[in-house]
Amino acid sequence: STPFEMTNTDSLIDGIQDGPDNGLFGCSLDHASVGLKRAAPLDGVMADRAWENIYDLSDEQITNLDLAEEKMEAHDLNEAERILLSMLDEDPHCVPVLSNLGHLNGRYLSDFETAVEYYGKVLAIEPDNAWARDERRRYKRYSTYD
Repeated sequence: STPFEMTNTDSLIDGIQDGPDNGLFGCSLDHASVGLKRAAPLDGVMADRAWENIYDLSDEQITNLDLAEEKMEAHDLNEAERILLSMLDEDPHCVPVLSNLGHLNGRYLSDFETAVEYYGKVLAIEPDNAWARDERRRYKRYSTYD
C-alpha cells in the first residue's frame, strides 16, 4: 500500500516518500492510478490499509488493478490491457480503470489519441481531476508531434 492520494499533482508529489515505486500498483510520479487517499488515523489506530479507498473499489478490483500494473511493468501489455478492459466492461465509469488505460496507452503503447480519450472520460466524471487534466494535456501535445 502507499500513503498518498492522486487527486492532484501537489498531493501526489507530497505523498512520494520512498522513490519511484511506492508499492501501490507500482506508483510513480508518472503513473495514473487514482482513487487512493492517505488514511487518517482513527483514534490513534491506522485503518486496515495505509490508504483510503475513495472510489469504494472492491478487493477484486484492487487486486486486478495491482495485477494490471504488474503486467505493465513486466511489459506484458496485452494482458494488462485485457485485465483493464474486462474491468471497464464491468464498470464503465471506474476512474482508476480509465486512468490506468490512459496511462497504458500513453506511456507504454504511445497511442496518444487513445490516452487523451481515456483521460477525457475521467474528466467527464471528475472535472476537477488535475492528474487527468495534466496527462490529457501532455498526450494532446505529444499527438501533435510529427
